[in-house]
Amino acid sequence: MMINRLFHCEYNPQKYHCVHFVIEAARVLYGKDYSASFIGLTGSLDETVKTSRSTMIKNKRIDRPIEGCIVLMSYHNESSHVGLFYRQRIFHLTEKGVQRITLEQAKTMFKRMRFYEPNLHH
Repeated sequence: MMINRLFHCEYNPQKYHCVHFVIEAARVLYGKDYSASFIGLTGSLDETVKTSRSTMIKNKRIDRPIEGCIVLMSYHNESSHVGLFYRQRIFHLTEKGVQRITLEQAKTMFKRMRFYEPNLHH
């Protein structure tokens, strides 16, 4: 199954981080291109974190997660992280590798979580 290849993705802060993972996972799982949701966020993490809040405004914020939505998370140190809501879990890439965590698990790891419907208009 194609989902298995997603678990072999490796984190690299310059070349392949959480934003790249969400774009690839949406392509594999849903056959959709989420790249328009992350304009300017596919460079190295040094530039990415600075632009994440303004870029996410282009997506529609929703109150609770729905299948396929983007989950924007804030760590306690205010840095941002992103994942994909897939089968009632957050599917995301960290330095430790790919994880699928529950919302309850995420609440202990992140200070804040917001949910967005992806911008699929190019």
